[in-house]
Amino acid sequence: MSKMLMLDFEEEINYSVIGITSSLKDYRLTFYINKLPHIQFKRVDPFVFHHKNQAFTYSLYIFIDNKNLRNYYLISNKANSVKLVPKLQHFDYLLFMDGEIDEDFTKELAKEVKTFDYITLTSVVDFAEIDKIKNLRTSFDIHLDKVLSNL
Repeated sequence: MSKMLMLDFEEEINYSVIGITSSLKDYRLTFYINKLPHIQFKRVDPFVFHHKNQAFTYSLYIFIDNKNLRNYYLISNKANSVKLVPKLQHFDYLLFMDGEIDEDFTKELAKEVKTFDYITLTSVVDFAEIDKIKNLRTSFDIHLDKVLSNL
């Protein structure tokens, strides 16, 4: 009699990312974005990223859209002038999304966000540029797991 071995693994999450350039503070930016009918961000524990034996804290907002099977994460790209993603230094914020998201949706959302006052630039970003930073992806995913389990 043969036995069947079942492997349990988690599928790697692929993010869509929009870079946002704005002079607004994080809470003001979320105020504007929350005017969109399909997003309602809520502030959660900040993301702490350790780099070269230093800890940097980046503000984080989350919206879980159960209806459309999407998750949104708005994170500051700077902490005390230190960029979370140095290759994207011209962006002040990064809007990560996962779930049922296609390229057209991402482009349309970037256009919608760009219409708000004090938003200088929005652009769809290649996640591969973010994924290249050592330990960033792992640290971010672990932090999200902790935050989401507390919601």
